[in-house]
Amino acid sequence: MNNTLIHLSSSPFSSLSCKEGLDLALVLATFEQPVDLCLSGAAIALLYSGQNPNQTDGKHLYKLLDGLTFYDIENVYVEANNGLIRESDIWPNYQALDTPSWHALFSQYQHVFRF
Repeated sequence: MNNTLIHLSSSPFSSLSCKEGLDLALVLATFEQPVDLCLSGAAIALLYSGQNPNQTDGKHLYKLLDGLTFYDIENVYVEANNGLIRESDIWPNYQALDTPSWHALFSQYQHVFRF
């Protein structure tokens, strides 16, 4: 059983929730705790590089994604059938899961945090 799953579902531009979830993942990984990420809903916007948020909309968290491998965070999951995935300008290192695998994902972890 894997240790921690952080489920990001909030927009990276409308609140600090998405950033806080990423920060938690990095802190856990810094202390060598196994952690995986999954994204759904508005958080999928995090995967797109062609965005230019201003101070009101928050930070451009896309830049943090390439650093995940330095923290040994290798699994970033997205539900394949969500309709929000476009193949252009998207971060390439996510794993698309079919619907049954997506639903089974949450029972494979000791701890699940949702932001």
